Order: sequence, then structure tokens, then C-alpha cells
Amino acid sequence: MKPFTRAAAAVSTAVLVGSLAACGGGADRPSQQELADAITSEESPLGGAAVPDEMADCVAGVFVDSDLSDEALRAMADLDEDYEASEEDEETLGNLSQDVMTECTPEIETPGTPDSE
Repeated sequence: MKPFTRAAAAVSTAVLVGSLAACGGGADRPSQQELADAITSEESPLGGAAVPDEMADCVAGVFVDSDLSDEALRAMADLDEDYEASEEDEETLGNLSQDVMTECTPEIETPGTPDSE
């Protein structure tokens, strides 16, 4: 795995794990933009600066399109630190890691590889 891909994987995993560990509750399913704003917020578990806007938007899109409950997504968008995810949402979130890697990690060309010539 290329160094940038590993770094992106680490950021994606941190976003996935941190999102439900320190998030909030509500009713309606939030929009992709609401989730992206939460991911890049200074109040997010990552401090906002660690995730580029483009990646936050992509991760938010994966979350919104997933089977995560509306409540779990609302918790993420609201940054409610008291929210406790259901076992189903925790399992779904864990399974989303690969989707985030596939959809949100750009392919980086390494000098000397056939793609970079």
C-alpha cells in the first residue's frame, strides 16, 4: 500500500470511529453537507483540519448512502458526545471502512510505476 493511501486509510478510519464515539442524537436523516460540515468542524473529534473538504464530502456521501440509522447520522452531524450507537450501527460503521477507502481515496501515482510514465 502506498504511503498516501495508508495515511488516507488512517484518516478514514479515524473519521469512522470518531464519528460515532463523539456524536449526537436527533430524528431526521441529515444531508451529506451537514455531515461533511461536522467532519471538518473544529469541534469534531479530528479538530476539523485533519480532513480535506473533498474527502469529508466523500465520506459524508458514503455515510448518507449507507445503512446507518438516521439517529446515528444525526448524532454525527450534531456532534453529540452523549450518543451511544446501537450494535447494528457500530457493525455497519465498521463495514463502511472499505467503502470509504474505495470511494474516497485517490489513486496516487508513484514515480517509476507504469501509470506514471
